[in-house]
Amino acid sequence: MITYRESHDVDLEQLAALLRSGGWDRGEDRARLAQQVAGARYVVSAWDGARLVGFARAISDGATNAYVSTVAVLPGYRGRGIGRALIARLLEDKDGIQFVLHARPEVKEFYARCGFSEAEDMMRRPRKS
Repeated sequence: MITYRESHDVDLEQLAALLRSGGWDRGEDRARLAQQVAGARYVVSAWDGARLVGFARAISDGATNAYVSTVAVLPGYRGRGIGRALIARLLEDKDGIQFVLHARPEVKEFYARCGFSEAEDMMRRPRKS
């Protein structure tokens, strides 16, 4: 049975492994990973017993805007609704906040099913390191 926690208390070793399983290079620097979790306004994690199987976070002012920065589910747990549940918990009771995110083409349909839509008024400055 999958349980969900809305807490910044996440096992960094398991989180690093989860991110690597999704092809992200984040997590090798544990201090930086800890800062990413601590700096997020909203954090939701999914657990199968003591195993971290999903994670999502959003950076926000808590009043008008939020940026969904990370959504990850272990490959063996995908397709079970865990990602949708993580997003739903991030958005819950926050109707006055506009949430935005960057999405690779292959996951845009997933985010559309979660209530997101394409936006043409976005700009970005990519990270340099």
